[in-house]
Amino acid sequence: MNLEEDIKFYNDLMQDFKNLDSSDFSTAYVLSQEALITADRWNEIMLNSAKYSKEFEVTKSEFTNYCYQKFKMLMKAHEFSRMVYRQGVYGINGDE
Repeated sequence: MNLEEDIKFYNDLMQDFKNLDSSDFSTAYVLSQEALITADRWNEIMLNSAKYSKEFEVTKSEFTNYCYQKFKMLMKAHEFSRMVYRQGVYGINGDE
C-alpha cells in the first residue's frame, strides 16, 4: 500500500467510526480490529518519516507529528469501538 492509499483507508475507517451506532456491536468489533491494525500501519509509516518527509517536502518533525495524530485517533477509535462491542455482548449495564 502506498501512502495515498493509507490516507484514503484511514479516512474511510474514520468515516465508518463516525457512522457507528452504539447498538451495532458486530460492526464495532470489526471496526475495533481494523483501527488497531491501521494504527500499527501508521506507526510503521511514522518510523519511515524521513523517507516520506522528503517525498512530500515537509520536515521530518511535521510528518512524524502528522502520523502520530493519526495513530492516536485510531487508538481512540479502537478503544471506543471495543467498548461498544463489549456493551453489546454483555448488555448496557455490563451484566453477564
